[in-house]
Amino acid sequence: MCVIIFAGKRETKLYETGMDIFAEQIGEVGDEDFFEKNSGKGKRYPGGPTCTFQGKTVPCLTRFSPKGSITSEILVDILATLDLIGVFDRSDGKIPFLLLDGHGSRIELHFLAYVNDPAHKWVVCIGVPYGTLMPRRLL
Repeated sequence: MCVIIFAGKRETKLYETGMDIFAEQIGEVGDEDFFEKNSGKGKRYPGGPTCTFQGKTVPCLTRFSPKGSITSEILVDILATLDLIGVFDRSDGKIPFLLLDGHGSRIELHFLAYVNDPAHKWVVCIGVPYGTLMPRRLL
């Protein structure tokens, strides 16, 4: 699944759909159905990349956060989308596995509540602590 996270607030759908300036425009911008007629693969507003997994089309998700970083809400959106599409067959009692780094967003209540809900349980392994700073030398 492709997930694009923009820094800031959602201001326009163009961020989410992209724009192919070489694709033919259908109708005029003021038309009621302009956006629908011009959205999709090969059109003016193609959207992000999709993939097919186990016969299911997995969309590209675009989300916004103040610093452009992942949040527990975005993680829940990702898992909920995969669950809604039915990417993982749970009919035989299997539970999908997710491996994450130890960033604080993985330990927020919103995320933990989602992955532990019996309606869509996930097995999650939270790895080593997240950090971007170089270790300090010991003196």
